[in-house]
Amino acid sequence: MSWDDGSHAKVKKVQLTFDDIIHSIQVTYEGALQSQLRGSVGPKSAEFTLDADEYVTALSAYGKTLSTQEVITALTFTTNKRTLGPYGNKTGFQISAPEATGKQISGFLGTSGNVLNSIDVHYAPVPTPGTTPSVPVKKLEAKGGETGAVWDDGHHDDVKKVYVGQGQDGVAAVKFEYMNGSVVVIGIEHGKSTMLGFEELELESGEYITSVEGTYDKIFGTDSAVVTMLIFKTSKNKTAGPFGLEGSTRFEFKQEGFKIAGFHGRAGDSVNAIGVYLAPLGTIPLTPATQKLPGFGSEGGTLWDDGAFDGVRKVSVGQAQDGIGAVQFVYDKASQVVVGNEHGKTTLLGFEELELDYPSEYITAVEGTYDTVFGSDSPVVTMLRFKTNKRTSSPFGMEAGTSFVLKEEGHKIVGFHGRASDLLHKFGVHVLPISN
Repeated sequence: MSWDDGSHAKVKKVQLTFDDIIHSIQVTYEGALQSQLRGSVGPKSAEFTLDADEYVTALSAYGKTLSTQEVITALTFTTNKRTLGPYGNKTGFQISAPEATGKQISGFLGTSGNVLNSIDVHYAPVPTPGTTPSVPVKKLEAKGGETGAVWDDGHHDDVKKVYVGQGQDGVAAVKFEYMNGSVVVIGIEHGKSTMLGFEELELESGEYITSVEGTYDKIFGTDSAVVTMLIFKTSKNKTAGPFGLEGSTRFEFKQEGFKIAGFHGRAGDSVNAIGVYLAPLGTIPLTPATQKLPGFGSEGGTLWDDGAFDGVRKVSVGQAQDGIGAVQFVYDKASQVVVGNEHGKTTLLGFEELELDYPSEYITAVEGTYDTVFGSDSPVVTMLRFKTNKRTSSPFGMEAGTSFVLKEEGHKIVGFHGRASDLLHKFGVHVLPISN
């Protein structure tokens, strides 16, 4: 299972269990925010707590293939004062997150099951001595089941409106409207609404969501748990809900001094999981803000959304006989390479690629076409062409059907979303203002 603690003001404490491999890691960040246990408890344990003026500067890890999975065998942490570790057994291949001038390691991400399978890091600027570090937005892990397509609305200045669609056994769909400055951002539907429609919570000016409570459960006809009930509480002592039906496992997203600033999760025919972004109160609006431009195509396939990043490093497009079979993107986030998931299904024709000269080159527009093809119940994307501030790519696929352009003047494209099955049914983008 993949996980991401997000980026924080600094790392405060690290707890590990291990023997010849790393069984688990759990990290406490500035603000007393403790991550979940990543992995499961092993036979040996170790922990360390950093001083107030100490921060992690580098991470060294070893990994190897054990049976059918990759595992992390050892970890060594370097701070601005000392070296901690190695923990585990330094065997296999070495990977590292090196020191970066003026940067600290501010959070961890990776994959884990019964053991730690992979690990990566977030970087952030080193706090200026004698000042209180700013508190960044926090992304709390989604609660619920592990099936359904990942969706992520990102974080915004405020939540303006909440829509919850109820189904027979729980929450069928959710949709949100946000505010970035004076701009209203209308999110897309996650899940599949029913004839019962949506119930709504509209927030007043200056009002914000303080907590989200809910339950999830495994219901008849589902392979894993789905969200069955949601309750929203606001700064004006209003409670909206419960929406849905009480389930077996409860969760709550709340932290003093923070407000809910965005949502993410997993969804298919219902809402499988939901998580939140927490933004500190009393901060200036989050600028510049990303915008999510609606996609073009059809409602076939399954919803996917990579979210918004700092930029795009590489585009891979897999062509099929009658349209675009699959897409995959490599992004940049805080100088870290982020490889996105494959959306769609590749064929024997493989991928064609466009590699950007990042960071000086960025995508300014995407042109394309969509059409109904033989064997597809709904239209699919048949061609994509990417324009950057330096060049225009060759068309991927065959131009046929209805044309579209995804572009916002003065913005660059920093993420993608859409719908896909064996072919790409819909394609949209996230954009960010271009810095001068």
